[in-house]
Amino acid sequence: MIVTKRVQSNFTSILRAKIYFFLKKSLWMYLTAAFLLGYAAPVSSFGIFLSSLIYFAFLFIILVPLYYFSTKRIAKKNDFDADIEFNDQNIIIRHRNREMVETKEWVWVKKLDINSQGVFLVVDNPHRFLISFSKNELSENELQFFEKKNRNI
Repeated sequence: MIVTKRVQSNFTSILRAKIYFFLKKSLWMYLTAAFLLGYAAPVSSFGIFLSSLIYFAFLFIILVPLYYFSTKRIAKKNDFDADIEFNDQNIIIRHRNREMVETKEWVWVKKLDINSQGVFLVVDNPHRFLISFSKNELSENELQFFEKKNRNI
């Protein structure tokens, strides 16, 4: 089976990647930091739990604009636009905006995550890079292909 999809680095795809990595990795760090702050320096008369929630809300209020503006900046300077063919042996990337074709082995995919929202492929790249597909973008055969690959990775 061969799955071919167009992948672009635009505002939506970059923001989706940032949210994915935030939920998978950073959320627990921020919750732990907020709890430690709430424990070490509780807001007067609120206690540790409510103080931790206040600190977390404050961190979240700071993070949302930072994520938004950094995503805008990255989207302006990033020009990834390619048709990616996934087959049983390898992954072929045909760039649309330059004359270049790359062939990657499946070891290039560090993690393949399938959940209720979609299929997420974290690839081995110097900068964190995520290829994601919403479940409504995939046919049943394409979804089965990624589920089969997920068992083999």
